[in-house]
Amino acid sequence: MKKLGIDLDGCVDESPEFFRILTQMWPGDVIVITFREDKAKAIADLNKYQIRFTEVVLVKSLTSKWESIVEHDVGFYIDDQPEALKWVPSTVAVMLFRNEGNFDVAQRKWMFSEQTAKLV
Repeated sequence: MKKLGIDLDGCVDESPEFFRILTQMWPGDVIVITFREDKAKAIADLNKYQIRFTEVVLVKSLTSKWESIVEHDVGFYIDDQPEALKWVPSTVAVMLFRNEGNFDVAQRKWMFSEQTAKLV
């Protein structure tokens, strides 16, 4: 079974019930990859939300998440930041998790930067 990778801020904290169900039912390892400095606080937050996880990985930037995804052999990855998904290898299935930081509900449009989107 491929490993599931998830982001904490903007994903788990935005929809804890979804991620609780997903991680409890996932048959393999769950790797939390988060842009935080305090691992103990990240673990406490995951426990508060009842998220099952195998490992918590702290990264130093959004753009370095892909390195941890490769290093931990993650096969599926969920994040809310397009910048975090930009360099993820094509062998990894990704899901962009919608929240107020990346989707304008009033205009019904995703919000991307020139570095992460191409208009078609």
